[in-house]
Amino acid sequence: MKMMNYRNESEVMYAIRKFLDEHQIPFNVEKKSQYTNYIYDFYLPEGLKNAKLPLEKGYVKYKIGGPVAIEVKGRLLFDTIQRYVTLFTEELAPQKEVSSFFLVYVEEKLPSILKYHLGKLKEKGFYVLSLSQFLDLQIDTVNPKKEFNADEYDWIKDRDKTLEIAKASLQDKDFSFFFGAGVSMSANLPSWWKLLEGLVDKSKQKQLDKTDIDQLQQACYDSSIVLGRFIRMMMDTKSDGDDYYNAVHDALYAGNASYSSPLITEICNLILAKRQFAKSIITYNFDDVMERALKGAGINNYPIFGMNQPQQAFPIYHVHGFIPYNNSQIIKSVPILSEEEYHRVYANSYNWSNVEQIHALSRTTCIFIGLSMTDPNLRRLLDIAIRDSENEARHFVFLPHITNFKNVKNADKKNNEAMRIHKEIFLELGLRVIWYTDHNELPNLVANLK
Repeated sequence: MKMMNYRNESEVMYAIRKFLDEHQIPFNVEKKSQYTNYIYDFYLPEGLKNAKLPLEKGYVKYKIGGPVAIEVKGRLLFDTIQRYVTLFTEELAPQKEVSSFFLVYVEEKLPSILKYHLGKLKEKGFYVLSLSQFLDLQIDTVNPKKEFNADEYDWIKDRDKTLEIAKASLQDKDFSFFFGAGVSMSANLPSWWKLLEGLVDKSKQKQLDKTDIDQLQQACYDSSIVLGRFIRMMMDTKSDGDDYYNAVHDALYAGNASYSSPLITEICNLILAKRQFAKSIITYNFDDVMERALKGAGINNYPIFGMNQPQQAFPIYHVHGFIPYNNSQIIKSVPILSEEEYHRVYANSYNWSNVEQIHALSRTTCIFIGLSMTDPNLRRLLDIAIRDSENEARHFVFLPHITNFKNVKNADKKNNEAMRIHKEIFLELGLRVIWYTDHNELPNLVANLK
């Protein structure tokens, strides 16, 4: 394998993953031990069969059966090695959970004081290797190496693996939620387009009405924020006026809202189960559905929408504005519904909403639910956050699996390939995708994170 200049643990993790994939070696990422609190960087249930380890004088063949553990470290000190030797010899090996342990480090030169201790460790099945030494392992495979075939992308298998990574990430790390319209829609509140349709209906415009919403969307270049500005102009009102605010309120709560759903229940259960690590909700929704649900679950919470200060309670940041059902008891927050308001907020990098989103993305593991992930500002903030975190994809997004290719030749393969490419795009943005078949599946997937 051609060596690159790997600079940090995440890049080394990628190199090892690629190596294992190329040699068809089964593995799990960030698997939790059955017997300890230890989480493996890589767990190889079938081991490294017929592997030849590179030594100073040629190669020596070892029968490294399964299971095998791989731990990645940026730097090695003697106490680092000793800690993992103890873990291996006193806990993992006696329980027969692993038969061999590889400690792979980023630095290419091992401190000389440590080399003396490595000889006897190999006899115990404990190996300390630099990344270049690990990638020089000679693996005798029965079948020739396979090149990656995009047709073989299994999104369900990939989803299950990503769920396990997400569950492990929430074991002892702070996390935040990002919510879009899909969360509120599960409680029978209107979708974005239904909300705009309701505003058209309230505009009292003689030439255009809500039956024209599809044509209006096309006339506004398929842009929701341009359509929002168009409708606001139809209403002949200012975006910061009471008439506009009240019209949005009435359109938002016009339906038969239940203010609860299986999805919202499981979100509340996850926060309750992980209350120590759950830090905040950042929502693009105007409604107070989550405030009500959390209060009903016994979690004291507080909405933040720019004109008020956080209190000693679980914070819910309404970065696009807040319109609670009982709107007479709160300072009215301008809804970010139309183009001019969108530009006003996101032209200012230090606007409170941008700052809070960056803080969450930079300091916590974030879980995205109910979002299409097409908002240009959100993608911009993700790009900023991933650059500041040394390209570590640590956030998770729930998305419906792609079924756009229908009634065409090789439709399933085309859909799978589209998902594979989108998966790689989201990894560049710091996101791991958890695909689902339909919205009814989401509550169970969220419940798995507990």
